[in-house]
Amino acid sequence: MDLWQRRTYFLNLLAEHLLLSLGSLTAVTVVGISLGIFVFYSAKSRKVILPLINFLYTIPSIAMFGLLIPLVGIGLKNALIVLIIYGLLPIVRSTYSGLKEVPLQLVEAAEGLGSTQIQVFKNIYFPLALPSILSGLRITVVMIVALTGLAALIGAGGLGQAIFRGLNTMNTGLIVTGSLGISLFAILGDQWIGQFEKNESLLRVISKNANRTQKNRIIFSSLFVLICTFAAIFYQNPFSSNNSKTITVASKPTSEQFILGEIISQTIENNTDIKVIRKFGIGGGTTNIHPAMLSGDLDIYVEYSGTAWLNVLKKKLPENNLIDFSNLNETYQNQFQLKWLGLLGFNNTYGLAISKKNLDISNFSELADKSSDFTFGAEFDFFERSDAFPGLINIYPFNFKKLEEMDINLRYQAFEQGKIDAVDVFTTDAQIKHLDLKVLKDDKNYFPNYEAGIIIRNEIAKKYPEVEKLLSALNGKISTEKMQQLNYEVEVEKKSPAEVAQIFLKNLNN
Repeated sequence: MDLWQRRTYFLNLLAEHLLLSLGSLTAVTVVGISLGIFVFYSAKSRKVILPLINFLYTIPSIAMFGLLIPLVGIGLKNALIVLIIYGLLPIVRSTYSGLKEVPLQLVEAAEGLGSTQIQVFKNIYFPLALPSILSGLRITVVMIVALTGLAALIGAGGLGQAIFRGLNTMNTGLIVTGSLGISLFAILGDQWIGQFEKNESLLRVISKNANRTQKNRIIFSSLFVLICTFAAIFYQNPFSSNNSKTITVASKPTSEQFILGEIISQTIENNTDIKVIRKFGIGGGTTNIHPAMLSGDLDIYVEYSGTAWLNVLKKKLPENNLIDFSNLNETYQNQFQLKWLGLLGFNNTYGLAISKKNLDISNFSELADKSSDFTFGAEFDFFERSDAFPGLINIYPFNFKKLEEMDINLRYQAFEQGKIDAVDVFTTDAQIKHLDLKVLKDDKNYFPNYEAGIIIRNEIAKKYPEVEKLLSALNGKISTEKMQQLNYEVEVEKKSPAEVAQIFLKNLNN
């Protein structure tokens, strides 16, 4: 894939990353310095606020994003809250420490000369604490820029989206570009704050003792940031974009979901005047997307019948493991006001795969008998879901030599590198073909069907009936073999999901 051809995509991510980082940094600076001053003057609040900030800082950032979803949903609001929380500790600490280290004799001398408390703070405390505050601010800038990369997991955009999309589609170019972009932002942000810190230039500007070089250093660096910010705002919200008709399309963090998300988005864009907002690669999949659909943060996404039945509705499978789609759709509409537009035509169910060198193993039972010779690897979700490993070992007596948990998109690399020799698969995975894997037969029919279908909010279906008609026309048009081929084009041939979707739709309409 030519990265230059996707320059618009990267410019959009750059703008999102800059605005999100700068917005949270501004809030952290104001709130953090204010809190640092407050806890310095209030011993009682210090005993509560500082331990609380320390405690929040110990919570893994990725977990914090997830914990806030039930409260504020996904997207910008969630990301801002998390970034502000994590940015507070260094700036509050540095402000408090800087004020605390001010020599007491200077304060007493100023008070002895009749200075008020405000004057003492303005002329003694703040100037002497400023180097410590700026030092904390430099740490905060780098931290926020880096953490903003994780915001892509909850649909907040930014350069992290390129990294996660690269991981999900096995595209090294996207990973490198996203990583370099974040690194560049962090370095520039650190250098920007450093201009204020050098030779206490900010203090000199405030006290009007700065020379022309010091003034210019701060003015030009700040002007550059201001210009970049306005450019990002304009790029994100051009004056010509006054279209109130919008639909937000979401996807889970897999190649298949990126492709299907693009097929849905391009179908809408090519045939209507509705603007599509893409929220692709949302971490946690159904766990985070379904609540966001209910809250109205998202409007459309592709779900799988087995996941919906077992993990959303939490129902037991019928004896034949065949899910009644009419019942599923009716329950979704009554319980969630969400509508299934039909089934796309492919079944992406779970499977287990090994190397074709193991000629004497052809099904799950035979693998179970020899499982002590195998190291089994799967994504975190597989070991957690009731319809996956926990239930599987109740049917088949697996006793693997070792279990390896990893990101869903890294398990095939682990297999290729020999770190695991048995792996869970989805039947449409491109890597089955690429690695020439042997997919074993589920001889006791444990795994149900996972038929893909488009889900839309009832409100959106009623508001845009033309969209329901367009997307319903996709029903039955993607076979399991076709979906595997589309995934192969993205993951192995390194085509972009947008390009693959575009070609698919072109051939579909011809």
